[in-house]
Amino acid sequence: MLKTDVVIIGGGISGISTAFWLIKRGIKNVVVVEKAYIGSGSTFKCATGIRASFTSEEHVVLMRESINLWKALSQELGFSYMRGGYVWLLSNEDQLKAFRELSRIHNSFGVPTRIISVEDVEKLVSKIDTRSILCALYDPLAGKADPFEALYSMAGFLRSAGVRILQQVEATRILQNGPQVVGVETTKGIIQGPIVVVAAGYETRGLVKTVDVDLPLKNVPHHAVITEAYKRAFDPLLVDAASGSYLVQTFHGGFIMGTEIEEREEAQPTPRVDFLYKVASVWIKYLPWLRNVNFLRYWVGYYVMSPDNHPIIGPLPEIDGLYVAAGFSGHGFMMGPIVGKILAEWIIDGKPSIPQAARLSYKRIEEGKLIHEKAVIG
Repeated sequence: MLKTDVVIIGGGISGISTAFWLIKRGIKNVVVVEKAYIGSGSTFKCATGIRASFTSEEHVVLMRESINLWKALSQELGFSYMRGGYVWLLSNEDQLKAFRELSRIHNSFGVPTRIISVEDVEKLVSKIDTRSILCALYDPLAGKADPFEALYSMAGFLRSAGVRILQQVEATRILQNGPQVVGVETTKGIIQGPIVVVAAGYETRGLVKTVDVDLPLKNVPHHAVITEAYKRAFDPLLVDAASGSYLVQTFHGGFIMGTEIEEREEAQPTPRVDFLYKVASVWIKYLPWLRNVNFLRYWVGYYVMSPDNHPIIGPLPEIDGLYVAAGFSGHGFMMGPIVGKILAEWIIDGKPSIPQAARLSYKRIEEGKLIHEKAVIG
């Protein structure tokens, strides 16, 4: 039987970041349990993008802080990160009106988005066909990071600090003694500990059900494709506001693309030809030269959706020592650094240092005080 101070279930960006910030705060005895290999869930299926251009105060403020942490962590740990910006392509007056108001909200919280002209778009994105573009929203703080480099560099730091990362070990049940968490049952035996963090992506709901808590989370398949490597074309991540499609060029040269297509909740992640047709049609309209770039790989993962498209971060009620980070609705990778910091603060200080973070605990679900996020894409 293994004994520790904190057990973290989930070896994705949320779990690894939480372990990182616990170590930084002086909690040395930490165990991370991952059923497959670190990053094998949503983290290595993400589109690499990092932005603060959301529609809620909570997302804007937390992502503003997460962006600062991304820069600091990339400098400390040496992984690839850059602020190439986001360009939201707008095609009509209604979109312009809505995004102008969003920009005002962003600016009020220190995020310097602004409406830019077609000529500005052409300067940021070479060889783009702008005939269907009215203007764009530009988010200069936004950027991207390499998820593989980021996660493995964090994990390397943790191992050097003595954190045990147990891969191919599945957590099957959370153990409690009355109202107190006492550990985790796994396929390799019991791990005892007074604090358990569940950051297990689409499996989080099933795990917390073992202590009779039913988180209102739904798994919705989302699709992405990457092309073969291409010479450096442009730095920003592009979003077509009309279709909810995105495109970003990775550090290795491939273009990752996604678009919204209707999917059933809890459906098995299954490749679809209509996704390929739609995503190609959207981006060839703007970037005709993409016709000559081949698709390399296609994958399907889950957006773990909460009722209001915001994550549930923090303690669960009536169970001492149990914390969750789940329901990121497609934004888990970009929020990773700030989520880990917030959870470390909940565990050590009893509350997060950012007031907006406290609003994202499970308490809002219980009280029906949902905070709806509209800018979910892909």
